[in-house]
Amino acid sequence: MSIRAKALLAAFLVTAAAPVPALAQAAPASSIPAPSKEARPALAALQKAVNENKTAEIPALSQAALAAAKTPADRYYAYQLQLKPAVASKNDDQLLAVLEGMLGTGLAQGADLANLSFNAAKINYNKGAADAAASAKAATQIEQALAADPNKSDYYLVLGELRNRQKRPAEAVAALQKAMALDQAAGKPVDQKVSDRALAFAYNARLPVARDLAVANLKAAPNPKNWRAAIKITEQVGNLPATDKVDLFRLQRATSSFEGEADYYPYVDVLMTRGLPGEAKAVLDEAFAAGKLDKNKPMWRDLYSSAVTRSAGDKSAPNGDVYLGRGDYAKAAAAYRADVAKGGAGADLANLRLGIALARSGDKAGATAALSAVKGTRSNIAQLWMMYLERSA
Repeated sequence: MSIRAKALLAAFLVTAAAPVPALAQAAPASSIPAPSKEARPALAALQKAVNENKTAEIPALSQAALAAAKTPADRYYAYQLQLKPAVASKNDDQLLAVLEGMLGTGLAQGADLANLSFNAAKINYNKGAADAAASAKAATQIEQALAADPNKSDYYLVLGELRNRQKRPAEAVAALQKAMALDQAAGKPVDQKVSDRALAFAYNARLPVARDLAVANLKAAPNPKNWRAAIKITEQVGNLPATDKVDLFRLQRATSSFEGEADYYPYVDVLMTRGLPGEAKAVLDEAFAAGKLDKNKPMWRDLYSSAVTRSAGDKSAPNGDVYLGRGDYAKAAAAYRADVAKGGAGADLANLRLGIALARSGDKAGATAALSAVKGTRSNIAQLWMMYLERSA
């Protein structure tokens, strides 16, 4: 992933022309020693060419200024004067040479040190996709930037990408979380792209924090994409039996967050296996009507035919699950209340499904009480249904 520069480097001490937009201000005059007497003529000639935008003369005058340099301060000024034309050139190699030249003098301090290091790190990161040495330099430079200024969210974004490239996903996620926290503290909205990136790092590395990130994304933006991510990660990390997964699939149905066959099949399959063909038929009817599944595809055609036949001849004794599958939420709630009253090991499952039935019927108070009573491994499922409840009409 390439990191795009937003803007580069305001004018530094001896650049008399208008500053390049947007970053740190010039260092105070006392922070860098004055140039030596020997270097001043070459520096003055270079400054004149830069101020008058004589771009053809600048490369030779830059080399002359560096050749005349006797002190670190002389070299700093020689590179600093090249900064504006290097930015204007849009040549990353040229700009990197200038940035690293200034850093190499050891004279940059404070905000200037942070700013120079950050911009050098961005360029080296982009080069590092094909150059391990450049990536290593980028890591050193971004750490240097953060040491000089630990409160810039952009710095942590670069650090996060570098740590991910270095196969250090936990640190990558932590860096992106720090960036988001700094933006929030500054009153800025969380960047969804950054949040998605942190979630991708955590999910790909199977980090426990992945579910927390998915839920945070969902709270910030309860759209179908984020509902699906939170539901699927909860399913994958929860080691849930199929009988419990069906309650997550039902939440996908309620939030319209199915994406395709891979989402629909486990739901329909578990419904048919558990003897709930009426619910399977209803799910397939919705998917066909919405164009999410091809009803003429043999797999779905056969499943649908089986669901229709079995639901028409279903003589099973009604219970909470059957009523819930049929959408008869009042009868489902009554059955689950009876199960809750029995107590024992089945109370958590009964409370979960009581909460689902009440949530689907619009009884927020009752659903909240039931879902809040769910403990153990099913509590994560109850948490998501509670979020659905909070956002339902």
